[in-house]
Amino acid sequence: MRCFLVRHAQTIWNGENRLQGHSDLPLSPLGLEQAKRVGAYFRALREAGVGLRRLYVSHLQRSQQTAQAIGSEIGLAPTIEPAFAEIGLGQWEGLTPEEIDARFAGAYEQWKTTPSMVSIPGAEPLALFRARVRQAFTAMLTAHQKESGDLVVVTHGGVIASLLADCVEADYDRFLRGVSLENAGVSAVNCRHVPPVVMWVNATTHLTSADDRPLWMGSAGATSSLPSSPSLPVSSSRPSQP
Repeated sequence: MRCFLVRHAQTIWNGENRLQGHSDLPLSPLGLEQAKRVGAYFRALREAGVGLRRLYVSHLQRSQQTAQAIGSEIGLAPTIEPAFAEIGLGQWEGLTPEEIDARFAGAYEQWKTTPSMVSIPGAEPLALFRARVRQAFTAMLTAHQKESGDLVVVTHGGVIASLLADCVEADYDRFLRGVSLENAGVSAVNCRHVPPVVMWVNATTHLTSADDRPLWMGSAGATSSLPSSPSLPVSSSRPSQP
């Protein structure tokens, strides 16, 4: 059994590089197009013989809209799992990194290096966030361990980063600095192993338009709900083997 981890498509705040957390925004026009593209990606997988059996999604509308685009292409109704929601970022939500640094004495710059050491006013504690995501993922795998077919989880950048860090048993701070997870990017893990084995991270070429301009670059700013520092994403329409 494999699990495909899909980051939701772009919102207006993503395009403006504003942190979202639990703020519940819909997809932007660009995000709606990205959602169509990722839906077509999974339709192609199913047509190629990949047995997609279950589709999970967080309760936030940006992930639900993305999941609906996928589900309509592969004939699956999304199952809502609130524990797959993004980390709550308290008073940082709606702000850009520059605004956070100006209002909170350079806290975002510190967060880029050691997020676990930064206390965000009103935010969900990082340890509790990671625990709820880990528990929900484990429960999902346990529920379907005797079934054939693969799972799709439409969720958020912070959630995917947390799960991938667990898979490779990495320090979360260092892992978050070294991975890029674009809107509507697809990562995958092989869940037959404990912990699951990472197959690929951030496949995005299904988002490339006819003129070869990536759709996530349709606006000025970065696109992360939980931004990370620049890194080298693994991006391929034909994922490499483990």
